[in-house]
Amino acid sequence: MIAIPSHSQVFLDTNILLYAVTDHPRFGQWCNTLLDRIHRGDVIGHVSTVVLNEFIHKLIIGEVAQKTGLKPGQVIQHLKRNPEALEQLEAYAIVDEVDTGYDLIILEVTADIFRTACRLMQARRLMSNDALHLAVMQRSNLQNLVTNDSDFDGIEGVHVWKPQEST
Repeated sequence: MIAIPSHSQVFLDTNILLYAVTDHPRFGQWCNTLLDRIHRGDVIGHVSTVVLNEFIHKLIIGEVAQKTGLKPGQVIQHLKRNPEALEQLEAYAIVDEVDTGYDLIILEVTADIFRTACRLMQARRLMSNDALHLAVMQRSNLQNLVTNDSDFDGIEGVHVWKPQEST
Protein backbone atom coordinates (compact mmCIF):
# COMPACT_ATOMS: atom_id res chain seq x y z
CA MET A 1 0.00 0.00 0.00
CA ILE A 2 1.35 3.40 -0.87
CA ALA A 3 2.11 5.57 2.05
CA ILE A 4 -1.12 7.41 2.75
CA PRO A 5 -0.14 8.34 6.29
CA SER A 6 -2.16 7.00 9.20
CA HIS A 7 -4.88 9.34 10.41
CA SER A 8 -4.96 11.16 7.08
CA GLN A 9 -8.31 12.46 5.92
CA VAL A 10 -8.98 11.55 2.30
CA PHE A 11 -11.75 12.19 -0.19
CA LEU A 12 -12.53 9.15 -2.35
CA ASP A 13 -13.46 9.55 -5.98
CA THR A 14 -16.04 7.20 -7.45
CA ASN A 15 -13.49 5.13 -9.37
CA ILE A 16 -11.89 3.97 -6.10
CA LEU A 17 -15.19 2.50 -4.88
CA LEU A 18 -15.84 0.90 -8.26
CA TYR A 19 -12.38 -0.69 -8.37
CA ALA A 20 -12.92 -2.10 -4.88
CA VAL A 21 -16.39 -3.61 -5.30
CA THR A 22 -15.71 -5.00 -8.77
CA ASP A 23 -12.34 -6.47 -7.75
CA HIS A 24 -10.71 -4.61 -10.61
CA PRO A 25 -7.79 -6.76 -11.82
CA ARG A 26 -5.22 -3.94 -11.62
CA PHE A 27 -6.47 -1.73 -8.78
CA GLY A 28 -9.05 -3.72 -6.82
CA GLN A 29 -6.71 -5.10 -4.18
CA TRP A 30 -5.17 -1.69 -3.44
CA CYS A 31 -8.59 -0.03 -3.19
CA ASN A 32 -9.94 -2.76 -0.92
CA THR A 33 -6.90 -2.39 1.33
CA LEU A 34 -7.58 1.34 1.55
CA LEU A 35 -11.25 0.73 2.43
CA ASP A 36 -10.15 -1.73 5.11
CA ARG A 37 -7.83 0.93 6.56
CA ILE A 38 -10.75 3.37 6.59
CA HIS A 39 -13.01 0.82 8.27
CA ARG A 40 -10.36 0.21 10.94
CA GLY A 41 -10.02 3.96 11.53
CA ASP A 42 -6.42 4.14 10.33
CA VAL A 43 -7.45 6.57 7.57
CA ILE A 44 -10.52 8.82 7.67
CA GLY A 45 -12.46 8.46 4.44
CA HIS A 46 -14.90 10.99 3.00
CA VAL A 47 -17.25 10.81 0.04
CA SER A 48 -20.02 13.10 -1.10
CA THR A 49 -23.58 12.36 -2.06
CA VAL A 50 -22.45 13.02 -5.63
CA VAL A 51 -19.84 10.24 -5.38
CA LEU A 52 -22.49 7.83 -4.08
CA ASN A 53 -24.86 8.87 -6.87
CA GLU A 54 -22.19 8.30 -9.53
CA PHE A 55 -21.35 4.98 -7.87
CA ILE A 56 -24.89 3.59 -7.92
CA HIS A 57 -25.46 4.87 -11.46
CA LYS A 58 -22.36 3.12 -12.80
CA LEU A 59 -23.16 -0.08 -10.89
CA ILE A 60 -26.70 -0.14 -12.29
CA ILE A 61 -25.52 0.49 -15.85
CA GLY A 62 -22.94 -2.28 -15.55
CA GLU A 63 -25.30 -4.77 -13.92
CA VAL A 64 -28.11 -4.22 -16.42
CA ALA A 65 -25.68 -4.37 -19.34
CA GLN A 66 -24.34 -7.67 -18.04
CA LYS A 67 -27.81 -9.15 -17.46
CA THR A 68 -29.24 -8.05 -20.82
CA GLY A 69 -26.21 -8.25 -23.08
CA LEU A 70 -26.71 -4.60 -24.00
CA LYS A 71 -23.84 -2.19 -24.45
CA PRO A 72 -23.58 0.32 -21.58
CA GLY A 73 -24.67 3.13 -23.91
CA GLN A 74 -27.92 1.29 -24.61
CA VAL A 75 -28.90 0.66 -20.99
CA ILE A 76 -30.53 4.03 -20.23
CA GLN A 77 -33.02 3.68 -23.08
CA HIS A 78 -33.69 0.08 -22.03
CA LEU A 79 -34.41 1.21 -18.46
CA LYS A 80 -36.70 3.99 -19.62
CA ARG A 81 -38.71 1.44 -21.63
CA ASN A 82 -38.49 -1.21 -18.88
CA PRO A 83 -38.37 0.59 -15.51
CA GLU A 84 -39.26 -2.65 -13.71
CA ALA A 85 -35.68 -3.72 -14.45
CA LEU A 86 -34.64 -1.31 -11.68
CA GLU A 87 -36.49 -3.27 -8.99
CA GLN A 88 -34.23 -6.24 -8.27
CA LEU A 89 -30.62 -5.20 -8.68
CA GLU A 90 -27.59 -6.14 -6.59
CA ALA A 91 -26.33 -2.56 -6.97
CA TYR A 92 -28.59 -1.37 -4.14
CA ALA A 93 -27.13 -3.83 -1.63
CA ILE A 94 -23.59 -2.97 -2.74
CA VAL A 95 -24.15 0.76 -2.25
CA ASP A 96 -25.82 0.10 1.11
CA GLU A 97 -22.79 -1.93 2.20
CA VAL A 98 -20.41 0.87 1.18
CA ASP A 99 -22.68 3.47 2.79
CA THR A 100 -23.02 1.68 6.13
CA GLY A 101 -20.14 -0.78 6.28
CA TYR A 102 -17.00 1.22 5.64
CA ASP A 103 -17.39 4.07 8.11
CA LEU A 104 -17.12 6.69 5.39
CA ILE A 105 -18.09 10.26 6.23
CA ILE A 106 -20.73 11.34 3.72
CA LEU A 107 -20.60 15.03 2.85
CA GLU A 108 -23.59 16.95 1.53
CA VAL A 109 -23.64 19.16 -1.53
CA THR A 110 -25.26 22.49 -0.72
CA ALA A 111 -26.27 25.38 -2.97
CA ASP A 112 -23.12 27.25 -1.92
CA ILE A 113 -20.96 24.26 -2.83
CA PHE A 114 -22.71 24.08 -6.19
CA ARG A 115 -21.95 27.76 -6.84
CA THR A 116 -18.30 27.19 -5.92
CA ALA A 117 -18.22 24.19 -8.27
CA CYS A 118 -19.51 26.32 -11.14
CA ARG A 119 -16.63 28.76 -10.60
CA LEU A 120 -14.16 25.88 -10.37
CA MET A 121 -15.42 24.40 -13.64
CA GLN A 122 -14.38 27.55 -15.41
CA ALA A 123 -11.21 28.30 -13.50
CA ARG A 124 -9.85 24.73 -13.43
CA ARG A 125 -11.49 23.46 -16.64
CA LEU A 126 -13.16 20.58 -14.80
CA MET A 127 -16.29 18.65 -15.67
CA SER A 128 -19.25 19.31 -13.38
CA ASN A 129 -18.96 16.33 -11.02
CA ASP A 130 -15.20 16.73 -10.69
CA ALA A 131 -15.74 20.39 -9.82
CA LEU A 132 -18.33 19.35 -7.23
CA HIS A 133 -15.82 16.93 -5.69
CA LEU A 134 -13.23 19.70 -5.48
CA ALA A 135 -15.75 22.19 -4.03
CA VAL A 136 -16.82 19.66 -1.37
CA MET A 137 -13.17 19.05 -0.51
CA GLN A 138 -12.49 22.77 -0.21
CA ARG A 139 -15.54 23.32 2.01
CA SER A 140 -14.45 20.42 4.26
CA ASN A 141 -10.77 21.47 4.32
CA LEU A 142 -9.65 18.22 2.70
CA GLN A 143 -6.41 18.21 0.74
CA ASN A 144 -5.99 14.48 0.02
CA LEU A 145 -7.88 13.04 -2.95
CA VAL A 146 -7.74 9.36 -3.84
CA THR A 147 -8.55 9.00 -7.53
CA ASN A 148 -7.34 7.53 -10.77
CA ASP A 149 -8.60 10.60 -12.63
CA SER A 150 -5.76 12.64 -14.11
CA ASP A 151 -8.01 15.74 -14.34
CA PHE A 152 -7.05 16.50 -10.74
CA ASP A 153 -3.29 16.32 -11.32
CA GLY A 154 -1.59 19.64 -10.74
CA ILE A 155 -4.47 21.34 -8.92
CA GLU A 156 -2.91 23.56 -6.29
CA GLY A 157 -3.75 22.55 -2.73
CA VAL A 158 -4.76 18.98 -3.65
CA HIS A 159 -2.54 15.98 -3.00
CA VAL A 160 -3.62 13.24 -5.41
CA TRP A 161 -3.13 9.63 -4.36
CA LYS A 162 -3.39 7.15 -7.25
CA PRO A 163 -4.26 3.49 -6.78
CA GLN A 164 -1.34 1.19 -7.30
CA GLU A 165 -1.40 -1.92 -9.44
CA SER A 166 -1.56 -5.27 -7.72
CA THR A 167 1.58 -7.30 -8.10
